[in-house]
Amino acid sequence: MSLPRTLAALLLGVALLRAHPEIEEALTRLSTAIAAQPGNAELYLQRGELYSRHEDWVSAEANFLLAAELSPRLPRLAQARGALELAAGRPAAAVSLLDTALALDPADTAALVLRARAHRALHAPAAALSDLDAAIARLAQPPPELFIERAGLLPPAEAIRSLDEGIARLGPVVTLYLRAVALEESLGRIDDAATRLLHLAATSERPEGWHKRRGDLLARAGRATEARTAYTAALAAIAALPEWLRTSPDTARLAAELTDLAAPRP
Repeated sequence: MSLPRTLAALLLGVALLRAHPEIEEALTRLSTAIAAQPGNAELYLQRGELYSRHEDWVSAEANFLLAAELSPRLPRLAQARGALELAAGRPAAAVSLLDTALALDPADTAALVLRARAHRALHAPAAALSDLDAAIARLAQPPPELFIERAGLLPPAEAIRSLDEGIARLGPVVTLYLRAVALEESLGRIDDAATRLLHLAATSERPEGWHKRRGDLLARAGRATEARTAYTAALAAIAALPEWLRTSPDTARLAAELTDLAAPRP
C-alpha cells in the first residue's frame, strides 16, 4: 500500500533539505515570516516557488493553494501554478491556469512561453506557435532557446527563417547557427550550411573545430576535394596557435586526425 500523500511529501521534504542546506535556510526564513504574517499570500507563493524549483511538487502545490485561498488574483500565482502543472505532466491543467495568468496580465511573456510548451505537449502546434510568436515579439532580448523552440514547430525552410531572425536580433549565437546548419543539410543546401560554418570559423578564436565540421559536412555530401580543403584549413588554424595550445594532447590528437583526413585518396 502506498504512503499517504502527506507522509510522502514530508519524507520528500526531509530528503530535499538534507541534500540542499541552503533551501532549509530559505524555508526557515519564509516559515518564520509566515508565522508572523499568516494572512500574507505572497509569502506562501514564495515558499511554493522555492519548493517547485527543487521539484517538491506536493509541497509546492500545498503552498500555492494556501496563497490562492488568501488572494485568488495574486500576481504570479496563476503562472506559478501553471508552471507546476506543466512540470508535473498535466499540460491541460497548465493551459487553464496560464489562461488565467494571461487574462490577469496579457503582457506576461513567461506565461506565454509556458502555455506554448503546454500546447506543444497537448499536440497543438498552431496554438504553441502563436504563443511563442507573441512572446518573441514582446521580449526586447529573447533567449536563443525560444527561437529554437519555435523552429521545432515549423517546416525546415520556415524554421531556418525563424533562426535567422534570432541571429539578426541576437547576433551570431552558436546554438542558432548549428541548428540552422543541421536544417540546411537536411534540405540539401550544402553550400548554405558550409557558409554558416565558415562564418563561425571566421569569428572564433579557435576556428579549427569549425573548419573540421565544415569538412565533415562536405564529406557527407560526397564533395571529397572540398572536404580535404576544409581539413587543410583546420590544420593551418592549428599551426597558427601558440605552442602551448598547439602541443596540448587534445589539439595534437585533432591534428593527427586532420592530417589523415586531408591526405589525398588514391
